[in-house]
Order: sequence, then structure tokens, then C-alpha cells
Amino acid sequence: MRQAMTHVYINYPNPKIRLHCQSTCGDIGKMRKSSQRHVRLDSSSISFELQRFRAKAYPFSADKTANDMWLEVDFGDLQFERAVVEHIRGLVGAHYSPFAAITIDQHC
Repeated sequence: MRQAMTHVYINYPNPKIRLHCQSTCGDIGKMRKSSQRHVRLDSSSISFELQRFRAKAYPFSADKTANDMWLEVDFGDLQFERAVVEHIRGLVGAHYSPFAAITIDQHC
């Protein structure tokens, strides 16, 4: 069974959703900012967090406080983690059209 979680970078208004499946990937630390939003999804938080995405509790805008986000998706199963991210893309895309048709990119 896989032990590492999937790290996901979401960027707006230049829409990008990029998966990082190796926790040692240098791009993970390189793109982190001190004021950046982080959301963790695991078996204890998935319901709550999906509801927040559905309710537009995480706004996206060109402002530096709302233009990107990191997700930490931890279920021990890459296929399921990717499906959760795809579902989140659909929820966010319903409110923010730039996300509606993008393809999720897997970096590592």
C-alpha cells in the first residue's frame, strides 16, 4: 500500500490543477507561500471539505490571497485521490468557469 499523500496545487486565474504524488518533489516546496491556503482531505475531513467546496467557501480570484491553494489528499490510494481531486475540479468549475474544462496535470 502507498504511504505518501498526494499534494495538489490549484492556480487561478491562469487555471491549473497539478498533482504531485511524490512528497520529495522539489516543486512542492518551491511553490508554497507563507500566506497560502492549505486544505487537507482524508477520511475524517472529506465530507466537510467537499461541502465547503460545493458552498463556494474557498473563493478564487486574481488577488494574491485567493489566487491559489494547496490540497493534501491522503487516502493511501492514488486512483481514489485523483478521483477526489477531479470531483473538486468539478465543484470549483461550477463557480469558476476557467476550471470547468481544464485537464488535471500529474507532475510526478
